[in-house]
Amino acid sequence: MIRKDKRIALFFLTEKYYYDNSKYLFEYMRQKEDFRSVLFTANKALYTSLQEKFPGEVVYAWSLKGLFLFLRTKNVIISYGISAAPFFPYYLHEKCKNVIYLGHGTPMKKMGLQTEVWQKHGKRYQMQKYSYMVGCSPLEQELHKAGFDMNIDDVWVSGLPRNDYLLSATKDETWVDKYPYLNQKVILYAPTWREETQSAEFFPFPDFDSDQLDAFLEKKQAYILLRGHKEDIKRADELSRFDVSKMKRVLKADQDLFPDVYELLPYVDILVTDYSSIWIDYLLLDRPIIYLPYDLEEYKKSKGLFLDFEKNTPGYKAASLKEFVSQIEIYLQHPSEHAGWRKNICDMYHTHQDGNSSERLYQLIKELNQ
Repeated sequence: MIRKDKRIALFFLTEKYYYDNSKYLFEYMRQKEDFRSVLFTANKALYTSLQEKFPGEVVYAWSLKGLFLFLRTKNVIISYGISAAPFFPYYLHEKCKNVIYLGHGTPMKKMGLQTEVWQKHGKRYQMQKYSYMVGCSPLEQELHKAGFDMNIDDVWVSGLPRNDYLLSATKDETWVDKYPYLNQKVILYAPTWREETQSAEFFPFPDFDSDQLDAFLEKKQAYILLRGHKEDIKRADELSRFDVSKMKRVLKADQDLFPDVYELLPYVDILVTDYSSIWIDYLLLDRPIIYLPYDLEEYKKSKGLFLDFEKNTPGYKAASLKEFVSQIEIYLQHPSEHAGWRKNICDMYHTHQDGNSSERLYQLIKELNQ
């Protein structure tokens, strides 16, 4: 009933942090005269902090101003799925608005309607639907089509805005002053969130010895930063067979400390993960990756992978502390190890590696207004 203003680009922030693709696309599009880009959040603390940084460009969802702005908006941009509770009564209907989903992970695992989470009693359920989705390659385009029941032409192979930052980022000395360990060798340990199975287990090695690992890291002047799902990080000590809180060179790096992991990645010399999609974007930096697929068979059954794990994960796989330490040492001395393998997989996942994904997205959204 209310006339829509196509010049408004409303960025729904459904999390309590300002980060990921919405952050980088907003900061790009706010410079364009074609749109009035606005951050929209129901989190009061986030609203207050963003108002200081972007005065006049942030709107609190639970306000009359927020309601009227929403009713007038045609283009809504989100990076994370939206549940009903935090944003009631703001239901996003893909037929009434252009709901543009930027996503928050380049997938190697099955998603959406392909998973058991969205399938019950023989039926498939999808609470939030999208008008358009964004991907990095034709491979991802097909995955989004199948996982979210999309028309393939509505899945844009533009690349992700956050990767524009990753391709151009340099180390910030103020960060090094604040976190001196970033000036040494940094190993980021970032496992995936296991929503269908038990929580991630940190250092899942039968021969794990915290003193031995600490001594090795001290010798190599390196640190391991733990960054799992927020609930896993809270339980990091009990999820390990030893108390990692007593280790000097294993530190927690959760979202409260580093809300935006992409600002941390330029400082990371080696990434350690399992099935988290973070490694796919990390390929753009051409740095070593170690995989810890300790529950691979269980994960295949519960979540499902669409590609052969061994062939398509370009790095060492560790099953013991001895292997893990040895692999770190090799990569620290020879970071070009497996570079050719990484390049092949990177090209498969990333059609665009030019740092212009935000511009492509901006142009695509602009075309919707024609």
